[in-house]
Amino acid sequence: MPKKQTEWSRNYNEKAYDRLAITVPKGQKVTVEAAAKAAGESVNQYTQRALLARMGLETWPSIAEERRE
Repeated sequence: MPKKQTEWSRNYNEKAYDRLAITVPKGQKVTVEAAAKAAGESVNQYTQRALLARMGLETWPSIAEERRE
């Protein structure tokens, strides 16, 4: 990917997305990856769906730009 494209993508992602890092017990990353693959999803999709289910939501709620921190 050309440098300018990478730079543009990084800038867009910083503005459009928040990042979360999760920690699982050593050796369990492969368990999560296998579960995601079995569900036909990426690990990101799988964990997002799990978070939404735990929060009792089906989709991410809209948040006004002013409220984002």
